[in-house]
Amino acid sequence: MSRRPFRIILVLLGVLITAGLGYRALQDEQALDQERRESAAIDRSAEEALAALSDLRAALHAYSAPGQGLSYWSTRSAALLDTVRERLLTLDGAAAASGGSLAESLDGVDQLTAAETRARTYAGRGESLLTGDVIFTEIPDLLATNEGRVRAARDAFRRRSDRRLAEQRREQAGLAGGALALWVVLALVLLPSPSQAPTGAAREWREELADALKKPVVAPEESAELRQGPVTGASSPEAVAAQPAEPAITVAALKGVGEICSDLSTLSDVGALTGALARACEVLGASGLIVWVASNDGSTLSPVATHGFEPKLVARIGTIARDSSNLTAAAFRENSARVSPATATSVSALAVSLCGPSGPVGVLSAELRAGRTADEGCVALAVIFAAQLATLAVPVSAPVASTAASAADENARAAAR
Repeated sequence: MSRRPFRIILVLLGVLITAGLGYRALQDEQALDQERRESAAIDRSAEEALAALSDLRAALHAYSAPGQGLSYWSTRSAALLDTVRERLLTLDGAAAASGGSLAESLDGVDQLTAAETRARTYAGRGESLLTGDVIFTEIPDLLATNEGRVRAARDAFRRRSDRRLAEQRREQAGLAGGALALWVVLALVLLPSPSQAPTGAAREWREELADALKKPVVAPEESAELRQGPVTGASSPEAVAAQPAEPAITVAALKGVGEICSDLSTLSDVGALTGALARACEVLGASGLIVWVASNDGSTLSPVATHGFEPKLVARIGTIARDSSNLTAAAFRENSARVSPATATSVSALAVSLCGPSGPVGVLSAELRAGRTADEGCVALAVIFAAQLATLAVPVSAPVASTAASAADENARAAAR
């Protein structure tokens, strides 16, 4: 994605979502602190209740010991029972929040209070046997039962607290993972997609074209397999500068070029190029010409007008990918003139890019006649034709077969005339 407003909107959206996730994580952290404090308070109340029950056992034992001061120990026992009841009420409130209850434990405290009252009454009367029976027979069972209930409630609170803490930790981890995944996705979306090199201004393309006219290049020899087809078949992208003899362009050739360009300037459709291409073949000494026009996205080249090639051959060639390893694709990619020298098994060929205001829009390719060399003069004339044809070339995506057929019909009409 390369449009700046969309990128800014996506980044702002990512920041807002991340801020929301961060706020939720902060709330979870506050809830964790609150849960820890509540758990510590409940645990402390349970421990204090257990300690008070343990002290109550010792205080009640003093009732049966002579000379211990019944009033002191009875006051002590009453205070311990109040402490146990208060702590159990605290635990009962916490249990009620989760749907539980400590009603049985509170009933047990009431039973302890009643037993303590009977033991104190018996001790005050001096009935040591009854006092000992209550203290050493009845009260120990009540104390053990109440201690067990308090411990069970404490353990239940601890398990519930641990479960809540674990859930909140998992939620925090999920929020962190969601934020990370969000930014990974945004990074993938915001990364520039691979595309063709950006085209420069019209002035830059004209300067490059001028350099190409001054220094035409020649590609190394192509493989036999690639050179079997027409001009589309051929060279590797690497090229070396050609140093041919000084070309001789006759006045007749220049006159012919002028007439062809004048005729081309009156055309408005590349489909009507057949007659002009036939005359251009004569001037260039070519056996065949093809005008290629780039697709809308510049990824392929399609033949829109031909001369000198069989329609079936053109249809078989079809479109050419921008990154193909042949002369035509190389000329389009580099926006330059590319030539291929003649060999023992193939004739010379050339390809010149059609340059528009925003960069190359097509290619003019030619297969020269036997014995004709693609020297500087030939390249210069081809560049002039390409410059005129560029005014007619527009991105197309027309079927190759139908285009080639129309070109063949035009060739037939030209031959009849």
